Amino acid sequence: MKRALLIVLTIVICTIPVFARSSSQNTGSEIVVTIPHYKSGQNVGGQFFLPQVERFNQKYAGKYKLIIEEIVNDMYIPRMQQLGQVGRLPALVEGGSPEWIKEFIIPGNLFVDLTDVYENTPDIKNHTGREDYNYNSHNGKRFSINYPVVRPIGLFYNPKLYQPSRSMSQMTWEQVSAELRDNKIAFMTAENAWTTVLTLTSLIAAEPGGAAWLASGAGDNPRLTDYNNPIMISAVTKLQQLLQRNASANTLGAAYGDAANSFMSARSAIIANGSWMIGDFLPGNSGNWSSGFNGADVRGDVLPGNIAIAGPVMGFGWWIPSTATPQEQELAKAFIAFIMSQDELERYMLAEGGTCPTMTPSASFLAERAKNKLMDEYVGAVKHNTVLTYGFGDVIPNSVFQTDIGLLLPMLINGTYTPARFCQELSDRARATLR
Repeated sequence: MKRALLIVLTIVICTIPVFARSSSQNTGSEIVVTIPHYKSGQNVGGQFFLPQVERFNQKYAGKYKLIIEEIVNDMYIPRMQQLGQVGRLPALVEGGSPEWIKEFIIPGNLFVDLTDVYENTPDIKNHTGREDYNYNSHNGKRFSINYPVVRPIGLFYNPKLYQPSRSMSQMTWEQVSAELRDNKIAFMTAENAWTTVLTLTSLIAAEPGGAAWLASGAGDNPRLTDYNNPIMISAVTKLQQLLQRNASANTLGAAYGDAANSFMSARSAIIANGSWMIGDFLPGNSGNWSSGFNGADVRGDVLPGNIAIAGPVMGFGWWIPSTATPQEQELAKAFIAFIMSQDELERYMLAEGGTCPTMTPSASFLAERAKNKLMDEYVGAVKHNTVLTYGFGDVIPNSVFQTDIGLLLPMLINGTYTPARFCQELSDRARATLR
């Protein structure tokens, strides 16, 4: 058995490429470290990350130099796990399989405590949320540092069809519905009923205790399977009223493409969706518009009730393996502090989208973001008091989200199901996934 194990370990080690373990060297007083990372080569993430590394090297020229070796995206996490098994992890790692980190890295104390980086870097300490802090705290040690940036999901509306009397954040869905009159909302029931579930999420989060209930099914917690409670029944009651009063004509059987087409053909005044849809409103995509729709007219906002769907940042970000040398740790900590500085976070948000709700943005950042009017309005609608909530689809069994909600919604729309019956049927299907 020992001989077989030795053979396996020898094969594993021999298959590791030369860049797999970070290398460091001192050139005079300069610390040089090479690490593999997937945000390189043709990976889209490299368009921001590689210039960021160059900015770090320029800032610390003569002191630190970080070199990135290319590794394809699909191989990054498996390769990190392989290297971890033989004690050859690079000096800096971004994320990784949560199961591997929780079952191998953290219990084995195979990481460098980043408490000093957290405490001594105001831009990190001031913008790290409670959930993320707790998630990365283990026996008094800080495991990793995350980008404190969220990409909230709100809605878009066509002011040529509907002009709200005030910001959506100050309104309820019932008030929006009353103002819409005969105008419609781009709902859907096919696929995972995406735009409808986004609306349902905001209705749940607007209920007293609703956002906390959604959060109780997030992270390491078991998915929510019992929807027979006042929060859910009240939210579904309001959803039923919206569906019966303001659903777009093609809602029954509508997939996402149908919902998007309803909005971009001026048949619906509102659609709930994320910032990625902004590209659909650029002139280059005008071939998808009809009936007088003009993407330049579109406005963005949070969902009624001052709700945005984007669970608080909580996960594993940048961390340093315990095998890193003192010199590697010095550079790695400096790099983490650099990329989490306000200037770099603002550059990141301009390139990748998103917002840091706890940050007071600089004038230059706001001026640059304002060049994209809709993105500026959409992201800027998220304020420090906006409720950031987990999506309902993210905290329930995947099969229930992907299939069952869409199958049951038609019965809610035509009145065959009361809200209570809908919640019961959905609960039954969710519990069936546990058997």
